[in-house]
Amino acid sequence: ATAGDLRDACKAGDAARAGAAAHMLKSSSRSIGALRLGDLCAEIEKAGRSGATARLAELLPRFDSELAAVQAHLDAG
Repeated sequence: ATAGDLRDACKAGDAARAGAAAHMLKSSSRSIGALRLGDLCAEIEKAGRSGATARLAELLPRFDSELAAVQAHLDAG
């Protein structure tokens, strides 16, 4: 799963697909030390598994912001 997959699933209101994508991204994020992004993915995963599409819509901007911060850090390194 990619960030685009997660984004598309959230925007489509596909909670199950968003949860599955977040689960995969959670592991990847944590493995590179992006713990805040991993924790946010865990929140998205939980919302996806419970079908909370409104919560997914709330979390998506935070995901995009945190992902941008991680990318900037990686680019600077």
